[in-house]
Amino acid sequence: MAWDNEHVPVVRIQAKDNFSDDLTNMARSLKQSGNADLAEMILQDKARLKANVPKAVDKIANDEVDGAQKLIKEREYHSKSGYVGHGNLWKSVAKHPSKDKMLSDIYANAESKEGYEYIQAFENGLKDRNYPAQHVMHDSGMQLDVDKYSDEIIKNSIK
Repeated sequence: MAWDNEHVPVVRIQAKDNFSDDLTNMARSLKQSGNADLAEMILQDKARLKANVPKAVDKIANDEVDGAQKLIKEREYHSKSGYVGHGNLWKSVAKHPSKDKMLSDIYANAESKEGYEYIQAFENGLKDRNYPAQHVMHDSGMQLDVDKYSDEIIKNSIK
């Protein structure tokens, strides 16, 4: 995340496939040693993991969207600056998944008529006005429980 007013703050949820090669090699080795049935089970587990990990990334991204929206609502309408929001900022928080669904960027994109992203000022504050930093994206990202879905992934993938 960038912490200046030049960048829109982004929370990135990303999973890495560091299991496919190992499982493929294990299955190959098992098959060569005469355990074709066990090798096939390993390959099925790998296929389920490849399907379920992106689903977990999506669920975590949904949690982040909800968390960021909640903090924006709480802080926008109770701001020390006296600003009263209209809901455009929190409504603009969305997830932006990659093609392979192994990564999702979450950010707000409510823009002023001049092309300025409101979330930049909301997250970091403004030096030239009485507008304090709210750090909603940072705080919501720090509150995420990325392990929340790991048991579910394992239970639904490893049979």
